[in-house]
Amino acid sequence: MHQRPPVPALSHLAAILLASTLTASIASAHDHAPSRGRLVFADHEKPVVRVLDLDSGEVTHTFPVPKPNPVFAGVDGGRYVAIKTGDDAGTVRLLDTGLLYEPHGDHVDVEKGPVRLLDLAVTGQKPAHVISGNGQLALFFDGIRPWDGASTAKAVLLSIKGLDKPAPTQTVWQSPGPQHGIAVPLGRGQWLMSVPNPAYVKGDDRQASSRPNGFEVLDQGKGWKRLASFADAAKADASCKLYHGQASAGGRQVLGCTEGPDGGVLVLERGKKGFEARRLRYPDAERRISAIRGRDAGRYMVANYGRTSPYDALIRIDPKVRKLEAQDVQPVPGGQSACQFELSGNGKWLANLTPDGKLRVYEMAPAWKEVASFDAVPAFDCAYGARTPTPSLAVIGEIAFVSDPENGRIREFNLGTLKQGLDLPVEGKPANLAGADAG
Repeated sequence: MHQRPPVPALSHLAAILLASTLTASIASAHDHAPSRGRLVFADHEKPVVRVLDLDSGEVTHTFPVPKPNPVFAGVDGGRYVAIKTGDDAGTVRLLDTGLLYEPHGDHVDVEKGPVRLLDLAVTGQKPAHVISGNGQLALFFDGIRPWDGASTAKAVLLSIKGLDKPAPTQTVWQSPGPQHGIAVPLGRGQWLMSVPNPAYVKGDDRQASSRPNGFEVLDQGKGWKRLASFADAAKADASCKLYHGQASAGGRQVLGCTEGPDGGVLVLERGKKGFEARRLRYPDAERRISAIRGRDAGRYMVANYGRTSPYDALIRIDPKVRKLEAQDVQPVPGGQSACQFELSGNGKWLANLTPDGKLRVYEMAPAWKEVASFDAVPAFDCAYGARTPTPSLAVIGEIAFVSDPENGRIREFNLGTLKQGLDLPVEGKPANLAGADAG
């Protein structure tokens, strides 16, 4: 294990992708110490969200929420955090961290404005995927199962810039039916919207999946005019049966589809004649992906890969190639679940937290290579809905943060230097880290 002695602890810690993490070399090149920003974490037992000022080491704000350990999703731009509160009304709140970023070539200065929980509270049936980009934010509500009652699946669309207003404007897109779907902002007022599984919408077959079967590109400014459709099950490059898993990078959307002869990854992008899509087949027909990570600076996206949960491998995806190969697959040691994984900001390294409590660091090019392994936390249950506390992983630039709820600690690992940094005692049982996967 690569390790260095821990530095003195702060009184509290959280990790969030909104914080600015700068290397020591950048800091020493300037006549002022850059701010490390603010960090946010939830507690496994207490219904609170805390905000930490990393420069003073003090928790400056604590916000009550209906239930412990709410799910976070970072919003593009780094200022806001979406909070799925877990209450019966299906409420999503937005936390303004007050962080403003000013680029200066080789570094970014962070300014700290007021922290506040916005008055805006968006409600709906089963809040699920939160996706942002191109100045827009989409909150998707799946709707209830059709045999349980009337379903009102929808996406609530917001301008990120408009969140600063007293009453942000909400645009509601009504889904054609209930679905575990997505709404992806493509820019120019255009959206990639998932298409429900007809068998699930009909409701006669209670075994039918809520996962979508394809996508449409719609123009909001033209009354939701359809610009392109990728929901034809008869066409391999124009459908995505049982979709789950999405990432954006370099102007491309990469979407995870089912296993089998109709399976693979769907890559969608703007072409000379409009939107185009093509299928990248999986290396073997019996496995599929369900979650993808991507960074604009990196060549590869990375997804989990397996037959069913737990997905016991990782797979790198180069959206520019014509097919995926066996060498793109990296098995998780011991046949464990891939559990939690995140790319570094430069897309060079992957951090993978597995149920044995280890944090493994991989390079992906020219081939998969494990470059470090840390004993980050005690072994834990990574299964969905586990009753025991689950550690969380967040990566900020080159820094990985791991929460240890059982021991009340947060640990920091540098993916570039392959050394352990902070090892900090915190109040309560820190679990979800803002910026971690919202699922």
